[in-house]
Amino acid sequence: MWRTVVSLTLVLGAVACRYQPTPVPLLGDPADISALKGEWSGEYTSLDSRRSGNITLTIRAGKDTAFGDVVMVSSVGQAIVAADDPRVHLTHAPSPDVLRIVFVRVIGGMVSGELEPYVAPDCSCVVTTVFQGTVRSNTVNGEYFTHGAGGLRQQGNWSASRRLVASR
Repeated sequence: MWRTVVSLTLVLGAVACRYQPTPVPLLGDPADISALKGEWSGEYTSLDSRRSGNITLTIRAGKDTAFGDVVMVSSVGQAIVAADDPRVHLTHAPSPDVLRIVFVRVIGGMVSGELEPYVAPDCSCVVTTVFQGTVRSNTVNGEYFTHGAGGLRQQGNWSASRRLVASR
């Protein structure tokens, strides 16, 4: 038992030290970007794909990049895999089912963006997901659309809440 705990601690420590989230480019007016500073976390769900998961995004004042990920969970227990080479993917995400946010655009009270392409378990095809949402104070609510081969089109909803952080 003790060896198992020590081994697990060492593995988790190695993964934590290795994980270097890729910066997410923020596109938009600096004032619009600054208005979104803080740590955002939330969830998304889709009846179409039966997938759900968590979203995190950290935006610091005066920066044109953020850091964030999307953790995707399939209801049928199938792995979600990034479409890029697994060795490359693991340099910017701690596991196969963590997807990188490619960019975020901010215009007034609206946000939009895109996830890195991934292989969806329901079609075994590479898909692209775009999202959009409306910011109201410390919450954002929106929808997303996934497109893939053969005319695949799925949609879902997402929301996130902000926790303000000190500027660094």
